[in-house]
Amino acid sequence: MSLKKFYYDKNIEICYTCKFIDEYAMNVSEEGYVPHGYDGIAYCCAYDEKEPKSDDNMDFISPLWKACKKYVRCTKRQSEYLDIYDEKKQRIVKNPNDISKIDKDYDED
Repeated sequence: MSLKKFYYDKNIEICYTCKFIDEYAMNVSEEGYVPHGYDGIAYCCAYDEKEPKSDDNMDFISPLWKACKKYVRCTKRQSEYLDIYDEKKQRIVKNPNDISKIDKDYDED
């Protein structure tokens, strides 16, 4: 089970469970590893570059940060990495990356 799925199942409101997080942006791992790299950061697609940076408006974030006021809970499919948020289209789309290496050893709801 991925951390994202774990926190989603626990209904914990952190960046990991926000629909706007893009863990692939900072991927520094090699093929076969989880989508989020060792550096521990991700990109927040809710970031507004026209607004001043603040705790609620950051572009690069830690996936484990407490949810900000822009938080929107991710979908179950996002928690399973089947879908991701596409910043350019500003909508949730099917994940184009190979997720076959992610451990799916958990109970299906």
